[in-house]
Amino acid sequence: MWNGEKVNFTEKRPSLHFSSRFFENENFNNKFLKPSISKEIKHVLTLSEQIRNGKFGKISDIIHIGTGGSNLGPKLIYNAFQDFKSGPNMHFISNIDPYSLTYTVKNLNPKTTLIFVVSKSFNTLETLVNLKRVKVWLNSQLNTYNVNSKIFAITSIYNNAIKNNILPSNIITFDKSIGGRFSIWSAANISTPVAFGKRFFLNFLKGGNKIDLQIIKNRETSLSFHLAFRNEYTRNFKKQESHCIIPYSDRLKLLPSYLQQLIMESNGKTLNKDLVNINTPSSNIFGCVGTDAQHSFFQSLHQSSIKTSIDLICFEEIYPKNYHLDEELDNQAFDLLRYNAFSQFLAFKNGTSKNIKSNNHKFVKGDKSVNLLLFNKMNEENLGKLICLYEYKTIIEASLSKINPFDQFGVELGKNLLKKNNRAT
Repeated sequence: MWNGEKVNFTEKRPSLHFSSRFFENENFNNKFLKPSISKEIKHVLTLSEQIRNGKFGKISDIIHIGTGGSNLGPKLIYNAFQDFKSGPNMHFISNIDPYSLTYTVKNLNPKTTLIFVVSKSFNTLETLVNLKRVKVWLNSQLNTYNVNSKIFAITSIYNNAIKNNILPSNIITFDKSIGGRFSIWSAANISTPVAFGKRFFLNFLKGGNKIDLQIIKNRETSLSFHLAFRNEYTRNFKKQESHCIIPYSDRLKLLPSYLQQLIMESNGKTLNKDLVNINTPSSNIFGCVGTDAQHSFFQSLHQSSIKTSIDLICFEEIYPKNYHLDEELDNQAFDLLRYNAFSQFLAFKNGTSKNIKSNNHKFVKGDKSVNLLLFNKMNEENLGKLICLYEYKTIIEASLSKINPFDQFGVELGKNLLKKNNRAT
């Protein structure tokens, strides 16, 4: 992948999503930072600063239209840190259900709102329908020129944006070799530097790059490599059927959904490079924020016959400590949040004491494949580390099974059938 080889062997293209993470890495950027991707990141940072500094007038809100990888990553970051934003309010529209956009624009002012339309192909039906609908709302108070000047396209297919009447000056392109579910490091994530500023976005890239450097230094001792092989072992020898991800941070309540797409869209395949049917890596992903999950499906994890591995994710420090309802009580609550994660880790690992026999209703076997991922604090750099950690875990698992984690032909089938049926209607 790092050598630019066509690791996406079904579509005969490389996968270059990692490249932007070397943007500020002076030791390696000449080797891994592609000139076109460096140019893209500079464009994004320049435009985001122009928006924040008033080049496009006073901007109070931005509507980010996109679906799948064009939505989940930026929405995850914004949801995690929205109370620290220094730029406009962000509103994320992914669903074609008309309620979503209608309810969002209800209290917005078209004159102080910009639109980001994010689509790799700029041909996704849900996104284009929502683009048409948001234009109707803008037209209700603005003339045609002002409407067009407020809409920005972020895409890999420049000509498709032109076909949809996007002004050439408002088109930001990213490389075709960056898959949607890996595009959080690219121009598709322009909402992040607009909302939080240039340094925040670069810190996020830096966090991901620290995981790159772990693997450059010694792939076999890296955490991603360890987690991938651990999952391979439990899948083959413990016959695990699924994988559960529990972040003990309300800021990361969207993380299970983000990782569900990353892992299931990447590794949800059964045909390998040699055209042989195989048992795929465990790509059945589910999860919820802790401690809510403990009062939802943890009972089934502890005592049913379900076979799953579990990742518990928590943080040593609340981030940042600049406001409290009551400092003493807030710190106690945060300590209890962490202790819950530690307690559940021990419960999954060890079960009940040996004094409780297996024919007792209180018996919990334990012996679950459980990981506790502990970070020092919750910030943008560590979120970059966390996401990149799972990216490499996913790619390494794919390589062990010789499958292609970079295509998604099942998704494409659904899209094509939708377009066919839509034309027939």
